[in-house]
Amino acid sequence: MELLFRSVFRQLRQEINSVFDSELSTNAFMILRMLRNEGPQKSTDISKHLQVSASHITALTDLLLSKGYVERKKSEADRRIVEIVITEKGHAIFEEIEAKKRAYFFERFNDFTNEEIQIMNTLFQKIDRSAERQSN
Repeated sequence: MELLFRSVFRQLRQEINSVFDSELSTNAFMILRMLRNEGPQKSTDISKHLQVSASHITALTDLLLSKGYVERKKSEADRRIVEIVITEKGHAIFEEIEAKKRAYFFERFNDFTNEEIQIMNTLFQKIDRSAERQSN
């Protein structure tokens, strides 16, 4: 079971990474998703959400900033706080990659029935909850 699990996830990870076309890493994309869905964020909040180091978030934010996908702005609530904000260009690249991901998943799992997909989702949710409990 372990070998099969590793093999499937390795293959899926490679395929999903190819969807990003070297434009963005998975974590950079996740930052854009968080900013798009939840609005401006502090780097520390992004770091906690993605469970990666603050220095990694700084490097990713710098990359996204250099590509024009995000901006750093002072918080309107507290001018001492700097927030990361997604730009229109960031929204556009997010939507482009999201569409590619949807197309990938649709094609990849096209041979599965709706019932099989629901079962797979249920199992992944169970694995995720179990992993969260074990990490706490």
